[in-house]
Amino acid sequence: MLNRLKNPLCLLLSLFSFVTFAKVDNLDSLQKQLSSHALVRGQFTQLRHLQMFAQPLSSQGQFVLDKQHGLLWQQTAPFPVNLVLTQDKLRQSIAGQAPEVITSAQNPMAFYFSRIFLAVFHGDTNALQNEFDLSLSTDDAKWTLTLAPKSAPLNAVFERIVLQGEDEIEQIELLEKRGDRSEIHFQAHSHQPAQLTSTEQQQFAF
Repeated sequence: MLNRLKNPLCLLLSLFSFVTFAKVDNLDSLQKQLSSHALVRGQFTQLRHLQMFAQPLSSQGQFVLDKQHGLLWQQTAPFPVNLVLTQDKLRQSIAGQAPEVITSAQNPMAFYFSRIFLAVFHGDTNALQNEFDLSLSTDDAKWTLTLAPKSAPLNAVFERIVLQGEDEIEQIELLEKRGDRSEIHFQAHSHQPAQLTSTEQQQFAF
């Protein structure tokens, strides 16, 4: 089950929160910048570099990240995937098939990873410091945050996770122990409307 969940979570794997123009020069200022909005929408492009394939696997779509409710991840190409992730539930539907719902009680280990990924998406450096050694570097307005797992099970899966951005998180890179690598690029960030739409609320109602 964890393997089944890992790919969609890595598709995420998830990131974001954003537009502000304060200079980032330490973890506290980065935390403040990345938590300045309760809701963000945008588009994503992901490239999965797998050792078994010569060319990367590409996917794209849009996302909604809400601090209270969780993450809505809607892949549109190469085939539709609708994934909703909260702190204790995950619902996934692939290519119009009946949705599958999994709870934290059913699969605690999968939700250990999902909560980590939500912390990454929210830019919650305080929570991330419990699981990772954090290293921040800056170059003018650009910044790079490198997460090195401290212990199992994270350090058995990931070599490191790298977030890069300026006013917003623009890229996340996940480097796995086995040599596979994922890049997720984020574009067209928006914070309006500032509340979930009725359609978005229905996505989280399960």
